[in-house]
Amino acid sequence: MKILINTSHQRFGGAIQVALSFIHECRNFPEHHYHVFVGHGVGKSLDKTLFPSNFTFYDFDFGEIGFKTIEVIQKTLRPFEEKIQPDILISTSGPTYYHALAPQIIGFNLPLYIYPESPFVQAMSVKQKFKLWLKKQIHFYYFKRDAVAYVVQTDDVNQRVQKALNTKKVYTVTNNHSSLYALDILETKTRLPEKESGVFRLLTLTSYYGHKNLEIIPEICTMLSNKGITNIQFVLTLKQEDVDKHKLNHKLIYNVGPIKPAECPALYSECDAMFLPTLAECFSASYPEAMVMKKPIVTTNLGFAQSICGNAALYFEPKNAHSALMQIQALVADQSKQLELIENGLEQLKKFDTPKQRASKYLELCKEFSK
Repeated sequence: MKILINTSHQRFGGAIQVALSFIHECRNFPEHHYHVFVGHGVGKSLDKTLFPSNFTFYDFDFGEIGFKTIEVIQKTLRPFEEKIQPDILISTSGPTYYHALAPQIIGFNLPLYIYPESPFVQAMSVKQKFKLWLKKQIHFYYFKRDAVAYVVQTDDVNQRVQKALNTKKVYTVTNNHSSLYALDILETKTRLPEKESGVFRLLTLTSYYGHKNLEIIPEICTMLSNKGITNIQFVLTLKQEDVDKHKLNHKLIYNVGPIKPAECPALYSECDAMFLPTLAECFSASYPEAMVMKKPIVTTNLGFAQSICGNAALYFEPKNAHSALMQIQALVADQSKQLELIENGLEQLKKFDTPKQRASKYLELCKEFSK
């Protein structure tokens, strides 16, 4: 097959990890020729020299997506598709805003549209809910217009997307850590100061999104400081402007800034646990990443988190800093619980598709829907 992988619209966030993993794993299936539209977000972490001659790359940077940008995307990409003549297009995250000539498979990773019960959505003002509804209508229009099939990462999301988009053409391909975590750590450069004895570091590896509920972290830090506790620290990977804008500064918070995927395993190795206070997810690769790196998890007590982590995490009440603090302190104080969660995480990993299996499932869908 001649497969066109479209990441031209992707700029940041977890979608970059999924796309990069798929592109890299396609090297294990040399019977196809891959044409890859490389967007700004993927391009920053893609080493094209690692790929054989059956890969061809095309670089694009459309900037922030708006209505004018959508028109530019269409006019820019169409001549490339006409020249390539692919059998199928696939994007692991959408909408892509590109109306292709060939069939197109698109991933759905927008949790706020299908989890209206999320505390993040429930806390919105009437105006904010209307803006979310309007944005959903626009995105759903492009999903329905452009895709012949959709890929999601959990069975629960599958059922919700089928209902939301009124289609049965929804397929579950579970996410996982990338193959970087199955190898020796590629990047060993330390990003954190040398850790003092007794310090416990919790890593939150994410870009800033409102639904990630990162504002709870300085609340927890203030509680720790008021108790005179200084040995529990948080590590973030945010742009400094996001830290400043959302007031995420605290003496117990260390922000390393955005890092490349190849650097993530090393950062996990410098920390003791993973903390994710998110209020809505279709899937978060942080969960299996922490599991494979043998780090216990503390996260929100919501259905999506429990379905992914099972008994490999400690859960706290959403948006409740005191509840989160209690679970963190319980984890720090109980080394046997840490080891138990680590062992449970390694078992939980067996339920996910490996990166290679995930790519194989994507390619089987490409074969099924190709022209």
